[in-house]
Amino acid sequence: MAGTEAKYRQIVDWVRDNIENGTLKSGDRLMSEMELSEQFGVSRQTIRHATGELVNEGLLTRVKGSGTYIGGAAESALPKREKTMTIAVVSTFYESYIFPDTLKGIERVLSKNDYMMQVTFTDNRLYREETILKSILEKDNIDGLIVEPTKSALPNPNLHYYEEIRSRNIPVIFFNAFYPTVDIPCVRIDDVKIAKDATKVLIDAGHTNIAGIFKADDGQGPLRYKGFLSAMVEAGLRARQEKVLWLDTPMTVNLEEVGEYLLKRLDGATGVVCYNDQVAYQLIELALKHGMNIPGDLSVVGIDDSYLADVGKVPFTSFKHPKEFLGRKVAENLLKMIDDPTFDGNYLFDSEPVYRGSVKEM
Repeated sequence: MAGTEAKYRQIVDWVRDNIENGTLKSGDRLMSEMELSEQFGVSRQTIRHATGELVNEGLLTRVKGSGTYIGGAAESALPKREKTMTIAVVSTFYESYIFPDTLKGIERVLSKNDYMMQVTFTDNRLYREETILKSILEKDNIDGLIVEPTKSALPNPNLHYYEEIRSRNIPVIFFNAFYPTVDIPCVRIDDVKIAKDATKVLIDAGHTNIAGIFKADDGQGPLRYKGFLSAMVEAGLRARQEKVLWLDTPMTVNLEEVGEYLLKRLDGATGVVCYNDQVAYQLIELALKHGMNIPGDLSVVGIDDSYLADVGKVPFTSFKHPKEFLGRKVAENLLKMIDDPTFDGNYLFDSEPVYRGSVKEM
């Protein structure tokens, strides 16, 4: 405890000393929490504690989505940029059933406000994200950046590019997921609550042995697992870890490759909460091929309420994803951030289930 306090005081004194000797001037952008954490070898919580005290004293000002600045007039001190009327949009996959509608929503808001749109895709690969972010920095010709993070549940070597983009007074906003170690706003569904509600659909139908399939490399996976656990605990049920399965992106694209292992792990479960509709659709097809009855042998609940929930041999219950509305919201919030750097662009969508014939009453 004493060591943590000493580190905290060291950071406070370092900032004060650098302000007094003129190294840090009014309007300068302070290093990011991540950079300070690495420099001083402390947690981000300790950094936040130290800068919070300095904010309270009026020595620092936090600008949401931009950073922390020296002095009390951070907004007016931000570097002025000539508008290009261009917004960059970076997504993971174009062929996903969510993004085309999300892109439509983004485009409608931007075009209505006379902005052009540059769209690129990472294929959920870190090196592609790096290439795209480097290009954005080199060209330096956008007014804002909308991003769907890449492998957002895993450590990411590209986060310093986002810090560099924001240091140029270019606002950044995420959609669908976020990087927990950078303070950038995000527009997304409430993954924890929706997964909790999806689990409760099975619990309310009388299921007690419930499995979960989640994605390991995207941030929504751990959040949805958290919701699953919360529902089970509140119902007094045991979340059996052998019935919790974690898949990476390639596995979710082709579930059949791990089909036998998957069904073996699900043996004994009467219901399963799936990470999304892509997983739920493939799981049902796989189960039917192995002679199982849906929902007689296994009840299935998905998330997203995509077209996949209706086109299979067994339509399944799923929770709606706002898709186009999410796209509109993320674009609207980015434009507000361009006009007002202090605007908080975070937003959570709730969701309701669309019931179909994939859940058996026990």
